Amino acid sequence: MNDRQQGFTLIEIVIAFTILAMATVLVVNVITQSSTRVSKVNEHFVAMNTLESAVAVLRGEIAHNKVRETYRGEQDGEYRWIATVIGKANPAVAGMKKYLNLYWIRIQVFHDSDAPRLELTTIIADR
Repeated sequence: MNDRQQGFTLIEIVIAFTILAMATVLVVNVITQSSTRVSKVNEHFVAMNTLESAVAVLRGEIAHNKVRETYRGEQDGEYRWIATVIGKANPAVAGMKKYLNLYWIRIQVFHDSDAPRLELTTIIADR
């Protein structure tokens, strides 16, 4: 008679299930972190698009000599922006003042909070 056993022992099965459980937890953790990062990147992408739209609006308004102290806008119903004219920047090149006016602008993009998600300070010309 053959004393050799067929199949797996109980300890082998427990070890196999432990390794499988650890691998499953690791995979679920990686997937969760990846989806969280993708969500944050998507929010940042929409905020950047909102900022670019705000710059385009401001360029158009200033080019048409509609310079105000504050501008406001909204995109997708969730993101809003506020632009403030900080002041005029005089060109350093002599003689350019009569051809070009430069404005310091601060643009802030908000999403679901009072703290700005993005902020940009730039110079926009009136021509």
